[in-house]
Amino acid sequence: MTNNPKKIFISIDMEGISGIVGGGMTGEDQKEYEYGRMLMVGDLNAAIEGALEVGADEIVVCDAHGSMMNIKPGEINEAAYLISGRPKPDLMMSGISEGFDAALYVGYHSMKGTLKGVLAHTIAGGTVDGIFINGRETGEFGLNAALAGYHNVPSVFVSGDDAVSREAKTFVPNIKTAIVKYGVSRAAAKCLHPKKARTLIRNTVKEALENIGDIDPYRVNEPVEFKLRYTSSTMADAASVLPYIDRVNGRTVKATFKNYPDAVRGLLAAITIGGTTIRRRT
Repeated sequence: MTNNPKKIFISIDMEGISGIVGGGMTGEDQKEYEYGRMLMVGDLNAAIEGALEVGADEIVVCDAHGSMMNIKPGEINEAAYLISGRPKPDLMMSGISEGFDAALYVGYHSMKGTLKGVLAHTIAGGTVDGIFINGRETGEFGLNAALAGYHNVPSVFVSGDDAVSREAKTFVPNIKTAIVKYGVSRAAAKCLHPKKARTLIRNTVKEALENIGDIDPYRVNEPVEFKLRYTSSTMADAASVLPYIDRVNGRTVKATFKNYPDAVRGLLAAITIGGTTIRRRT
């Protein structure tokens, strides 16, 4: 692994952005969404600046929240490429491939059910109650870091609340974290001022990239088994039409794949199909 990183991948979510504590700032139809978008691009540009300070010359950003069109192209640092919109392959990690020196995660949150995890959920809160990879419960950070690892890319930085910092370190012990808020409940937090949060993000990204040799890519063993526990048995009923799915119990399905990218895509398909029943649940 190079000690002079040049090619950087950034996945940016919204729930872990500095100053964001409620769904009113993360939903496109909510009154505080535009302010949330402003906070989001501020954290993102701070991360980009940190990467540029250590000499990065190619930065690819994947907008990874909701519609995945939250970042206004004219507001992102012009040094970066932006992957925007959905559907897209690999969803939150679209664009990741071998050749990147490091992956960064901005605005991330902890998995569903985490105590005091601000806006904690796993991929689709109304559909997913839990995801288990080879028996280990895994949230969005772990799922995405493993995809980076499949491509031999180390995950070296994450920003968000204190809960996601703790969670990330259980997957990547040496990861550098920028804690921009401290959870009081799922929808309340003690927040750094956005300016202080951005300074912290920029400096921590710089530190992470200056020390990427300390972090190995996070990988899961293959073949890969996923178990998906839904919030409703109706969702598991719907997903059972997929030929690779085995039913575990009322709300849980599982499947096994030869490699990790196929497992992730199979998982996302099962989540999508299960979610189509959400309006008809009883």
